[in-house]
Amino acid sequence: MENDRGKLIYMATLAYLAKRYDDMKKSMRKVCEHGIELNDVERELLAIGYKNLMRTKRDSLRTLSSIEKKEDSKGNKQNVKLINKEVEMVKDEFFNVCNDILSLIDSHLIPSTTNVESTVYYYTMKGNYFRYMAEFGSDAEREGAADNSLEAYKIAMEMAEDGLSPTNLVRLGLALNFSIFNYGILKSTESACKLAKKAYEEAISELDGVDKQSYEDTKLIVEILRDNLSVWTSELNVDTPQNKN
Repeated sequence: MENDRGKLIYMATLAYLAKRYDDMKKSMRKVCEHGIELNDVERELLAIGYKNLMRTKRDSLRTLSSIEKKEDSKGNKQNVKLINKEVEMVKDEFFNVCNDILSLIDSHLIPSTTNVESTVYYYTMKGNYFRYMAEFGSDAEREGAADNSLEAYKIAMEMAEDGLSPTNLVRLGLALNFSIFNYGILKSTESACKLAKKAYEEAISELDGVDKQSYEDTKLIVEILRDNLSVWTSELNVDTPQNKN
């Protein structure tokens, strides 16, 4: 069984190098079904496969939506109908990708995880994919996805604050995504600012102690938090933190 698992991981790596993300996703799904905890590299292979598939379909939906608005403004009703059919097809594909990884997280990934960082990572991923679904769902779908996303982010944040340092990459990634969720989905700029500001200030105070291997990645997320906070706080007309680097 372990030999089969190794072959699947190798095939996923080949698919990654060839940019065949559907093949990558299929191989890593089978790896997860072995019920063995993923290491950091395997976890990243899984995330990359699903994220690229989701992103391609999300970009298609955004493009189609833009075209639909232009055609509608011109009064081209027949074209709008054709576009809407295409949108529904792509939307189904998009939701299938999201539901697939969400099912995998609940049935295999979280149950097989034994450390805090990986558990936070998977709950963050769960929050992210429900957030993606909320962007394109109907009103009812959007509300349900937003509720599920919020619940997952809250669980992840509680665990991260209890068990991970402020400069931990998984904790910082969670703070970034949770703040984006508050801003983009819940339309709560104030909550987004509070999350980003807290994560930024806690991380910046400990940035000098980060090891060289992860320093650049850590600094990058801290800078994104700072930049987002600058934009969001300008909307609220409040002071932004100064860059302490």
